[in-house]
Amino acid sequence: MQQTQVLTYGIDGIRAERLRELAQAQRIWLRETSQLSACRNLAQTSPPSVFVLGLGGDLERELALLEQVHASLPGTPTIVVCETDNPALAGLAWDLGATFALFPPTPAERITELVAKLLPGPTP
Repeated sequence: MQQTQVLTYGIDGIRAERLRELAQAQRIWLRETSQLSACRNLAQTSPPSVFVLGLGGDLERELALLEQVHASLPGTPTIVVCETDNPALAGLAWDLGATFALFPPTPAERITELVAKLLPGPTP
């Protein structure tokens, strides 16, 4: 049986800390990445139960990663988080396969609530 895991890319600060707390409480494996190649490799070799992608560093590469993860793992729920209110970018994230797109005015702090709901099995 595969370990339940959450794969993140580009998530830091308080959001990352809250995901770490959730992972510890739920006894899931949190795989935090900050390099695209490492994230792609982990997604291919050890498919996550949930994928969380932060946008803002390099949009072209990040959106390509979203598209690639969705194409190779279409059943994996994906949460895209962005600090900027950009309806066009949010729409593009949806089009590229995001299950949820957290853009202002929706608080990005909802990330832990969404991850918990998307995990397989019973939720808190």
